[in-house]
Amino acid sequence: MNQVIFALLCFVAIWCVRCQQIDSENNCPGYTIQNYILGPDGYTMQPRVSDGTPIHQSRPGKIGPRGVQGVKGEKGLKGEPSGTPINLASEIQMLKREMQEMKFNQQMLKMEVDETKALLEKGGGGNNQVNPSDSNTSDNIFTCDDIDGDENDSGTYLLSPDPGNVEPFNVRCNFTGTTETVIEHDTMGEIEITTKCGPRKCYKRPVRYDVSMQQIVALINRSSQCRQFIKYRCKGNLIFSGSTYYATWLSRDGTHIHYWGGATSRRDGYCACGETGTCRRANTKCNCDNTRQETSDEGYLTNKDILPVTGMQFGDLDDSSEAGWHTLGPLRCTGRNHN
Repeated sequence: MNQVIFALLCFVAIWCVRCQQIDSENNCPGYTIQNYILGPDGYTMQPRVSDGTPIHQSRPGKIGPRGVQGVKGEKGLKGEPSGTPINLASEIQMLKREMQEMKFNQQMLKMEVDETKALLEKGGGGNNQVNPSDSNTSDNIFTCDDIDGDENDSGTYLLSPDPGNVEPFNVRCNFTGTTETVIEHDTMGEIEITTKCGPRKCYKRPVRYDVSMQQIVALINRSSQCRQFIKYRCKGNLIFSGSTYYATWLSRDGTHIHYWGGATSRRDGYCACGETGTCRRANTKCNCDNTRQETSDEGYLTNKDILPVTGMQFGDLDDSSEAGWHTLGPLRCTGRNHN
């Protein structure tokens, strides 16, 4: 029994001596597995680190001072600027518009091809249709009556009413109903008179045509008939008053003419309603006769010997209640003289 007690006391003494070598966390190095390494025989554990230093002497030292900052590296190359952000919706809309334009252009091209084919087929059948740009054939085309066309052929053509004496020129040919040769000017449509003046013929409006007067006269002489529409819309003023003429139109040579459109007798001071007795006021020769109500006088001028109209003049427009608007249509000629 005493021997057993003595053995236990020796064991305890040895254990206490070994536990005096403890680490900073009060762990006994003799019995803590993380403080041992595998021995040389590969089986037993030894309380040593790999370089042989005792466990209680392998604590890490204090952190040393910070080292000197290294040399700054070279600056990198500048990157390419980013492009404008793509707006997907707008891109889609643009593509749609481009597709629509392409479709429209295709349709127009098809129409042109069809028209060209139709003209070629018609030309092959003996039709006298003339290319407006073909001046070599214009000597045979005096007026639009020399062109065998229908309403689909209406357009601009090159004519030569007096070959050798007058240069060929472009006109508009209308093939709707009676064939017409048409020459336009710079006073087309209704124009309001904004000048306030009282004396007769105080407002003056010259008329300039698309071609020369020599060319127009050549066409008139080559045509059977020519006419030109003229109209005056009025309020509170007049055209003619007895032998006092407040308004006039000018012939091709600048002569003042004192009858109005539709007056077939061509008597001075007369409008169309004065010849037919249908004017708004009895015993007057024109509707524009100082009436306070808005009215008009209009009709065609048909004397081809003095056409076209080269100017218009009006008066009696000085009062604030007085107003006037004039209209002059294009020169229209039909038929052909074979002289």
